[in-house]
Amino acid sequence: MLLKQIDYFLAVVNAKSFTAAARDCGVSQSAISQQIGLLEKNLGVRLLERHNRTFTLTEAGEYFYKESTKISRSVAKMMKETERIGKSEDQRR
Repeated sequence: MLLKQIDYFLAVVNAKSFTAAARDCGVSQSAISQQIGLLEKNLGVRLLERHNRTFTLTEAGEYFYKESTKISRSVAKMMKETERIGKSEDQRR
């Protein structure tokens, strides 16, 4: 679940909105909120300071965002390369 939580966290920060992130991810706003809440609970820190309908990143949130962006790019690259290798193997059979 951690990768999905990271995806949701990135979506919220990039969209600057829980509602827009939920729409972009194809889930309900409550699902996004719940998963980010669980992520924060598991980490034992607040990533976002919530204010009415807006939020700001905490210092920990800023760090987590930067590192999560790197991880997300790395996972996307890994998946693309794995797919390429698999297709290459299929062509040799």
